[in-house]
Amino acid sequence: MKEFIHNKVRVIDDLFVEFNRVQKLFTGKSFDFEHRFNTFLTKLSDYFENRGESSKESEVLRIRNMLQTVKRGFDPSKMEKISSGKGELLWGFSYNGIESLGLLLQEVYKREISKLEEGEEILSNLILNLYQQGVLTDAKLKDLDAIPKIEVFWNYLLTQNGSISVINKKLLTNLIPEDIFLLIEKIVYKITTQ
Repeated sequence: MKEFIHNKVRVIDDLFVEFNRVQKLFTGKSFDFEHRFNTFLTKLSDYFENRGESSKESEVLRIRNMLQTVKRGFDPSKMEKISSGKGELLWGFSYNGIESLGLLLQEVYKREISKLEEGEEILSNLILNLYQQGVLTDAKLKDLDAIPKIEVFWNYLLTQNGSISVINKKLLTNLIPEDIFLLIEKIVYKITTQ
């Protein structure tokens, strides 16, 4: 099932905000770091589990397990009991986990943003083409100032032009209609405010 990409990007943005807070706690060597990091790992693991992204959930769980192993006095890299320096080792593995999570979140974010950018490029070209052909006028563009109006206009275009239906099918491979309407709104706003 496809998701509302705009919402997914917003959720990932929120995860980044929380992740940055955790990183600041790490940098400040805060006593609250361990608790907040574990809470964040749980939240991120649940997020990936709910989305059905098992490989990403597995990576988060691997980090959690690695940190739990250190807390129990065992070095997961050497597979031996820790005799001293458990706190330093925990900070080191926490840093490793933070680095891995940063890359993981960046990967997810970039993938979703690229879907929106690709859709925006396709729709920008289409709208400019319709404008050049006279199908869209300045007045019509200014009238497309709300999502319901954009939806009605888009559905009208789909019934009038077979090539737009093909473009719509391509867009629907990554996006849902609500994403398309929001992208059209963004493009129309850019054009009408120039």
